[in-house]
Amino acid sequence: MRKTWKITTLVCFIMTLIILGVGVVFLYSDYQLYRFFKSIDKGEWTETKEYYDNLTPSQQQTANAHMEGYAQELCREYANGERTYQEVTASFDAINSLDNTEELYNRRITEINYNELKGAVEALYKANTTFDTDGAVKAKNRIDDVQKRMDTATKEKLLIQMLNDKYQDYLDCKIDRNKIDAFIAVVSNMTYYEAHNYAVVISTNVACVENYRGIYNQYQTMLTEQKFFDILDTYDTVYAGIDPADTVYRGRFQELYQTTFYDGMDYYQTKLDNLIAASDGEAAVALMKEIEARYGTAFDLDAAKNQLAAEWQKTYLQIAMNYEAILQTEFSKTSEGTYIFENEYQRLRPDSMLLYDIDKNGVAELFLFNSKEATEENTECFAFTYADGSYVYLGYVNILSFCTDSNIIALPSEFGRDFAEEHVLLRFTGNSLEQKKYTKKDGETYIVDNAEVTDAEFLTAQTSIVDHANNQRPSIMDYVDISDYESYILAY
Repeated sequence: MRKTWKITTLVCFIMTLIILGVGVVFLYSDYQLYRFFKSIDKGEWTETKEYYDNLTPSQQQTANAHMEGYAQELCREYANGERTYQEVTASFDAINSLDNTEELYNRRITEINYNELKGAVEALYKANTTFDTDGAVKAKNRIDDVQKRMDTATKEKLLIQMLNDKYQDYLDCKIDRNKIDAFIAVVSNMTYYEAHNYAVVISTNVACVENYRGIYNQYQTMLTEQKFFDILDTYDTVYAGIDPADTVYRGRFQELYQTTFYDGMDYYQTKLDNLIAASDGEAAVALMKEIEARYGTAFDLDAAKNQLAAEWQKTYLQIAMNYEAILQTEFSKTSEGTYIFENEYQRLRPDSMLLYDIDKNGVAELFLFNSKEATEENTECFAFTYADGSYVYLGYVNILSFCTDSNIIALPSEFGRDFAEEHVLLRFTGNSLEQKKYTKKDGETYIVDNAEVTDAEFLTAQTSIVDHANNQRPSIMDYVDISDYESYILAY
């Protein structure tokens, strides 16, 4: 029993020694690192280099891993006034005595100088804005002290960075126009060429920002006045001029646009319904044209158009949308039409249209023509009317003049001849054009309705043809481009 106790005691003693030994090893390792960082803390760069070289590779890895955090703590202590500038730069000089620490050293020293210079500049512009003379003197002295630590290039760089940071504060609505202007004035007066020029740039940017922020306020007023079109007309241009970094006002403008867009839709829908209910077709069509210009297909106008359009107008809308296919169908029904399609259509392909009520019955006839082929004397047209619930193709007509009655003075509907001395009086019957009178002068030969007559009889016939002419023909009247067919037809 006693032997067993002695063995147990020995084993415990040995284990205790082992544990103590390991503890000593760990304590020694931690002490080596402590001594290393303590030398940095004191700014003893020769000791720092010596202690670092005496660390094991593993300890050096540990030291390197903690270097960034230690440097950050030094900056924090300096910012809180726990260290002087001389103390903190001495510590960073100690860090810089080591290999591969130049980037860390430059970055953190720059950070310290930046914050110190920024604080001094802010103190100066605050003193200036509060008319604190003593504060301004102290701030200027502080600026002078900080500037002595840096070369000109570094000072220029830090001042420009300060301007950018302060400008971003302004964009983020953390400071107002007066404060950013005061800050810019301080930097501008520091007589550094690049920083001064950059201050001018920032000042210009601020003016631009103030401009579109002012427009935003105007838009808010216009919203209450329901001037939705006016906002939509200028919004894209204004929004494109917003500084990309101004996320606050970019968001505000986007919200305003959504409100304008959808409140405007409700407002103009109600206004359009009221115009249609009041049978004010002209105003309704004008409003629809404005709506389409801003909203495009996002605003459904089909119901309004159906309410607004008479059946004949709906028919003409279909013709205008599909005029080439409809003309080709009509051409195929007659030999004259086939000839036109094969020989004349490329020349006469319509680009314009006119509505004209020949018989004054409230339903206009539709004339399609090529404005480039029209002359001062005549207009070659393809004519349509509406009867019995559908369109009627009246045919090709070479119009000289409409008449005050239900007639048209035209040239013969033939091609390849000189019609200078020929006239045809066409009577509109409601669904067709019928030849009522024909005259021709060929030298000393006079013809009326294919019969030779005397010159006196010819003059009488000619007079009867031109007696009711109003000297109006499609190409000299208020015609429109065929692409504008919808508003033109609905507004008639």
